Amino acid sequence: MTETTTETPTRETRAGHPRRLGFLINVPFSEQAPGGVSQGLRDALELFHIAEGLGYDSGWVRNRHFDNYLSSPLPFLAAAATRTERIHLGTAIVTLGYEHPIRLAEDAATVDLLSEGRLELGIGGGFPSFADVFGDDSEGWQARTYAKVDRFLEAVEGGALGTSPRGELRVRPHSLGLRDRIWYGPGGVATATTAGSQGIDLLVSTIAPNRDLPFDQAQLVQIDAHRAAWARTDRAPRVTASRLFFPALTDAQRALYLAYAQERAAEGPAASRPAGALAPVEDGRRAIPFGQPGITSPVHVGDPDEIVAELREDVALSASDDVLIFLPPGFTHTQNIELLENIAEHVAPALGWAPKGDHS
Repeated sequence: MTETTTETPTRETRAGHPRRLGFLINVPFSEQAPGGVSQGLRDALELFHIAEGLGYDSGWVRNRHFDNYLSSPLPFLAAAATRTERIHLGTAIVTLGYEHPIRLAEDAATVDLLSEGRLELGIGGGFPSFADVFGDDSEGWQARTYAKVDRFLEAVEGGALGTSPRGELRVRPHSLGLRDRIWYGPGGVATATTAGSQGIDLLVSTIAPNRDLPFDQAQLVQIDAHRAAWARTDRAPRVTASRLFFPALTDAQRALYLAYAQERAAEGPAASRPAGALAPVEDGRRAIPFGQPGITSPVHVGDPDEIVAELREDVALSASDDVLIFLPPGFTHTQNIELLENIAEHVAPALGWAPKGDHS
């Protein structure tokens, strides 16, 4: 779908609403690093434990196939559930186009029950980069993906999926509260609107459709459309936004963060890769499925006060309930820990956040 209009977004701040804070990691790994692939997985699991100790509300993982990043998020989050007690465990996102909706509902329900209701399941349609590898094709991809979303929601809700000589077939085990913790990563205004009409919360990333607007205003168009289409009456819609911000407390940190900002400006989302990861390509596999090229969020680097001032001007972030800190895949485990500590202590409280357990 192509979206070319440039609606003027409205700024709706979430005044008085306790903001929740999370982090988003690709779970990078490298065969060339000490400890190999398993060390990358273990480091990421430890990061969830450390973030919980810092008071973070959630930790999220990305789902990426055929590269040096996590490809199977639900088994990873099941492991994370055994090492944590309170922090919520999110996916941002599972590409539903590559999944069987009923099997995904079974796995998600199992992880949600094992974690005692802490799963935050972000889903999205994606685009058919590897459709042939998964035994599919790109023809009719979008329509099939929409049908999978419907089937997945039906399964998660405990609906009858078929019959057998023994009666109706429903997903077992059933996790009663999971339906209320499903998020959609939109490709544009149309999918944000559809998610709102289905009562699915919105998960906006560090990429927005190009609408001849600044990044935050372009993203706010999606948020406004989602809220306008919200069909549920039991509660208001929720929005989580991912951002790139790096408060520097030392010269070494500032140099690291500025180098990443320069790399991101040159390579976009492909910046900061672990050793052995695939290089950026121009064959369309990494194209943004908005009908036209997408735009990426700014990278905020500076003193904590400077970061706070810049983020307060972000109209999409002001309209969101939760903020996710994106952790560059090329950062070391120690560098990730430092970033989480700096944000929790020096930035997030000024944006309305309090450590988990301190929210009113």
